[in-house]
Amino acid sequence: MHLGYFPDFKLGDIVLVSCDCAEIGKLRASLSQHFSRGAAVAIHEVASVSLRFPARLFVLPQGAAVNAINLDFVLRLRDNEYSDLDAKLKPLESVLAGHRYFPLPGTSSEIMVSVGEYTDEWWQEFA
Repeated sequence: MHLGYFPDFKLGDIVLVSCDCAEIGKLRASLSQHFSRGAAVAIHEVASVSLRFPARLFVLPQGAAVNAINLDFVLRLRDNEYSDLDAKLKPLESVLAGHRYFPLPGTSSEIMVSVGEYTDEWWQEFA
């Protein structure tokens, strides 16, 4: 799994989470486990973070605490919003290539979760 913040990428400023199908499954499992405990998931701790375009991304339940700083990206979700996010991620487990966008409220950025579109070679060359 790779993570980076790419200003002016595709449709705008994008926090890119790039995975393969198995990694999406692990991501969904981690989100489910953390949300059931009311805890934050620090995506940057389980992903390979871009050196040129670093990002820290937290996904957490609405009431959970997080130790974020000004430049971090934080996606707070209510239970129904988490269910919607998970429902949108599930189909990515069985595709060769695809992606989904998720808004980051309070910012001009979006999260793009991608499967099979950005190879390790792409990350080495461009990120």
